Amino acid sequence: MNKILPLTTFLCLVSLYSTAQTVCTQTLRQARTVYDEGRIHEIPALLESCLKNGFTDDEKTEAYRLLALAYLYLDESVKADEVMLALLRHNNQFQINPQADPAELINLYNSFRTNPIFSYGVKGGGNVSLVNITSNYGVHDQRITMGKYTPAPGYIIGGMIEVIFKKNLTLSGELTLAGYYLDYSNAFSNVDSINRFIEYQDITETQTCIALPVTVQYQFAQGKLNPYVLLGGSANYLLSSSFKGETQTSIENFKGATVSLLDQRNKINFSAIAGAGIKIKVGKNHFIAEARFNYGILNQVKEENRLKNQELIFDYGYVDNDFKLNSISISLGYLLPKYNPKKLN
Repeated sequence: MNKILPLTTFLCLVSLYSTAQTVCTQTLRQARTVYDEGRIHEIPALLESCLKNGFTDDEKTEAYRLLALAYLYLDESVKADEVMLALLRHNNQFQINPQADPAELINLYNSFRTNPIFSYGVKGGGNVSLVNITSNYGVHDQRITMGKYTPAPGYIIGGMIEVIFKKNLTLSGELTLAGYYLDYSNAFSNVDSINRFIEYQDITETQTCIALPVTVQYQFAQGKLNPYVLLGGSANYLLSSSFKGETQTSIENFKGATVSLLDQRNKINFSAIAGAGIKIKVGKNHFIAEARFNYGILNQVKEENRLKNQELIFDYGYVDNDFKLNSISISLGYLLPKYNPKKLN
């Protein structure tokens, strides 16, 4: 008996809700007829009860629209404003139809802030490091042989916030965590400073940094598919940098422990950004796919500390080149708009 009573109560509530919804659907149908027949003054009283409880989301949007039209034609502008504000708060992405809606409703809609005040979201993806050597250094004869870097994959994750400040222009700020992997190799054709003939070096530098990119996006369209291009810059702070290497000489193969390079790196750096992407509307939100090129501006190496790490010199025969770190990144993200509709002055 104790189990039957809650079940009966639940079924009764479901039945009452279903009945109320059916009644309100009929009420909305009646309100359309009343509107078409020109009995505008009857609409507010007709819709009042179901607007409080009973309409589905789509029905409520239509009911608010009819009510706003009624108050406009009754020349009650204050009440029309109140209903439009209630409509925009209920359905943030409501839009008028310029081809079908009356001019009075279009003007009322345009008198409100209807765009999101900002959007926020998350992103993640991969990057490829592209090292630009500006000056070569080493324990070997630089005129005969030079090392090279091979593009290597890394990662990027973070959060973002966007503000539309003109119709097609959006200001975007981010906080990201990025990992870069720099693969360096060299094969000497001469002995080094301590008379070793080094057959090859294989070295991987791993960097982790926090970045604050700021970009301006130009959006070509506004609809389901929204392609855009972007330009901007980023301030970057290096959290860690480590060296893991292997050196093969004519005598031995040497693999040591991971060595920190943080004291030999400039922790603060900057980069210029150019890219393109697309925002795909999914319900009220946006799915984002984006590609960027990041151009490193400053030297990564702290020049005064270049020769201070004796372990790198004598164990690996390695000295830092001056270099800038560029990268290409591809990321996916999800963006949620934040609305706050209000009457414009």
